[in-house]
Amino acid sequence: MYHSIIIGGGPAGMSAAIYLARKKLNILLLTMEFGGQAAKSSEIENYLGFTKVSGPELLAKFMDHVEAIGVESKSGEEIELISKIDGGFEVKTKDETYQTRTVLIASGKMPKRLGIPGEDEYIGKGISYCAICDGPLFSNKTVAVIGGGNSALDAAIEIEKYANKVYILNLNEDFQGDEVRKDHVRESNKIEVLSQVETIETFGEQFLKGLKYKDIKTGEVKELATDGMFVEIGWTPATGFAKELVELNNLQEVKINGENETSEPGIFAAGDVTDIKEKQIVIAAGEGAKSALGIWRYLLVNKKL
Repeated sequence: MYHSIIIGGGPAGMSAAIYLARKKLNILLLTMEFGGQAAKSSEIENYLGFTKVSGPELLAKFMDHVEAIGVESKSGEEIELISKIDGGFEVKTKDETYQTRTVLIASGKMPKRLGIPGEDEYIGKGISYCAICDGPLFSNKTVAVIGGGNSALDAAIEIEKYANKVYILNLNEDFQGDEVRKDHVRESNKIEVLSQVETIETFGEQFLKGLKYKDIKTGEVKELATDGMFVEIGWTPATGFAKELVELNNLQEVKINGENETSEPGIFAAGDVTDIKEKQIVIAAGEGAKSALGIWRYLLVNKKL
């Protein structure tokens, strides 16, 4: 039985793993993929020690640290269920079942889908949810970005490095994002913004050929020819595997106290999956460290070491 299983390979999970490994605990980190949302950021300028660094570069540093300290980890692991057992918990994935005295939920969030006709059909065939990952595939192409926040702005800024033309389709009149990103978009000669429009359908043949959108002001439906579409409309907490065991808020985020404890003793949570207000890389890393120290105290006080 492990002392702790960490679910999630983003900044919160990796930070916690480093702290727990230094305590010489028997831990396991399970994740679908390392990096989380941070790995999808084009440029990060507010992480201490780095004037400017890309998400993949920063996460590579994190992973090097985790590997150097000898943390046992498994990627490609989709968590199906956490359940209580005598003396701890059972963590079930599609292929394996693990037992542990404590659990840290640091599973982050998953990208939201539009839920429109054609979306599922063209995922990987023109539709993507990661500009950092797939932007280079659209060199000299026309691309549409759907969304109105920092994620959409970041995606457009990233994709303009490769594409000939980038459209941003924003449901609202203005962007809900940082001014520096807005300024970049306004000043770009490659990016065109379509405001107050709703994306309602995608179409194509073997690959995506375009999309349909509705002008909210007039109700008119129009078509836009595009080789690629990046959906950047927000994120949903990855909490389905734990919803029967820990208390969630109305946004399906895990509710925690100041010690990163959930409503279930022995289960802790950290990072963007929780109900903390600010969702930042540096905060997620700090919350991971806090939760690891909380897990250590829990094991010590309850004589589970």
